[in-house]
Order: sequence, then C-alpha cells, then structure tokens
Amino acid sequence: MMTPERLSAEQSVLNYYLPRSAYRFCDMSTSKPYLKIAALTNSKNVYTLRIELDNFPAEVPKVFVNKMLYDKTGHPMSEASGSMHTLGSENDRTRICHYGSNSWAPSVSLFKVYMKCRLWLEMYETHLRTGKPIDYYLKHQA
Repeated sequence: MMTPERLSAEQSVLNYYLPRSAYRFCDMSTSKPYLKIAALTNSKNVYTLRIELDNFPAEVPKVFVNKMLYDKTGHPMSEASGSMHTLGSENDRTRICHYGSNSWAPSVSLFKVYMKCRLWLEMYETHLRTGKPIDYYLKHQA
C-alpha cells in the first residue's frame, strides 16, 4: 500500500517531468488504486497506460495499455510472450513487461516505470514497421 508521503513524492516527480494533464491517480482510497498516464511516442501516437498500484511499491506494478494491441501480422497481443515482452491481457487490454521481479526494488519510482513503458511502446512501434519481435531491440534483463 502506498503511503500518503510516497504518493506526494511520486506526484512531485511526475509534475517535474510531465504536464499535470498527462496523468491522474484514480481510486486511491480503494483496494484497486491505479495511475492513468498518457504516453506520447516519437511518432506522435498517444497511448494510455494503466499502472495498477494495489501492491506498489512493495511489488512490481502491473501495467496495461488501455486497449488491445495487435502485432504486425494483425494478431491480438493477448497472450504472454517472451519475445514480445507481454504478460497476457485483462479486460481487452494488453499487459506489458517493464521490470522483472528480480530487478524490482521498492525505491523505483512510477516515473521510472513510465519511462520503461515508453521505451516498450517505441519498440512496439518499431516492431510494427519492421516485423522484428520486441526482444530483437529490447533484451530481457539478467
């Protein structure tokens, strides 16, 4: 569970790097809090990410793109795939991999999670152009 102090610190960091209109903390007083955040790629596409905060910062937060993504061949990215760095899907949203549990630490900020997801989105768009899997560009951490 995120403390009020941690929430304040996370908001300060996000406010420093992003416009306030780019993100919103939602349902923070419930058992399913989340951060809704817009990610603008270099090709000017906007994706909305949902970062689930129910066990943050103790555990790696689940991150979903707020829609089902499709690979270059038109197949939905609804299953876990090591080569595509996906972890399945829920509610017609693709879950993306950003941190492994072995590389997670409670000190990791939501901004760092966001940046890893931005990188994933750039590699996803590169996959759409080239057909190469995301793992070709973005290797798994040891």
